[in-house]
Amino acid sequence: MSGESYNNAYSVLENRRLAMRAKYFAKQDEINKKVPMVAEITDEINHLGASYTLAVLGKNKAEADKLRREMDKLDDERTRLLKENGFSKKDLEMEYFCPVCKDTGFINGRTCQCMKEEITRQRQKFLTLLSPAPQADFESFNLDMYPKTAVEISNGTMIVPYTQMKRIYEYCQAYAHNFSTDNKSLLMLGSAGLGKTHLACAIANQVMKDGYTVMYSSSQSLFSKIEQARFTDEDVISDILNCDLFILDDLGAESMTNYSLSVLYNIVNTRMISKKPCIYTSNLTTQAALQKRYGEKISSRLLGTCDTFFFVGNDIRIMKNR
Repeated sequence: MSGESYNNAYSVLENRRLAMRAKYFAKQDEINKKVPMVAEITDEINHLGASYTLAVLGKNKAEADKLRREMDKLDDERTRLLKENGFSKKDLEMEYFCPVCKDTGFINGRTCQCMKEEITRQRQKFLTLLSPAPQADFESFNLDMYPKTAVEISNGTMIVPYTQMKRIYEYCQAYAHNFSTDNKSLLMLGSAGLGKTHLACAIANQVMKDGYTVMYSSSQSLFSKIEQARFTDEDVISDILNCDLFILDDLGAESMTNYSLSVLYNIVNTRMISKKPCIYTSNLTTQAALQKRYGEKISSRLLGTCDTFFFVGNDIRIMKNR
């Protein structure tokens, strides 16, 4: 994933660079056809410039001053010709989308801010492509879809879905708008169609708007890719371990192997140790079900480090399709 984001960002910068070059050469062709004298003057300035450099290096001040005056005179003439024909001196210069790195993405071996921003955009695009709720935001989350009469949940407790979900919604909203890499991880449990993915992606979209890096994957997609990567050199989890927020959606829907189970433990444990927040969603409805599926090592870390929320109500997707 990190390689994809980086390579895509680099391709964007390369395309920008090529587009700017094409624009520059098209402008030069236009100038040359309309005012051919400009090219001749530019060649003469360049020729005098080489002689000027030799004079400066040879400490021949008189010759250097003479050449400088000649170049300035030619430059004034060129500027006049350009202006008379609807151009400016700036039209002779290459433009860049990012003048800091000149669209290379790097400055003195360090990544330019424009490259970092493009990598973030590529990660956002990656999230949008994979997420079943790419445009999810808090405004489109409809609390009126949840019943306002008490229902009995699995442990016999009576609960009002609307009240429960309003509390979860407000917590998630505050979590997103006040996000920092010190935030706690979240574990969202509940049956399908209750808004877990919607709220997780709403948090993600807000957090990315604030400049943080976010990675998203469904558990099925992640573990499928992990199994494939066993036989390649692809690094699947480096971005997951290092991003500011990682969202693992639909935990429990994947086909588990001993290998993918060990990878899940590595992700959960490594991010726990480095105190990097995650959001886990699962259609498992109880802590006991989570413990049964993933064992003590993983479930204890999830339950011990996450703020856990139980989603209740009716399947919103079914209600919307009625």
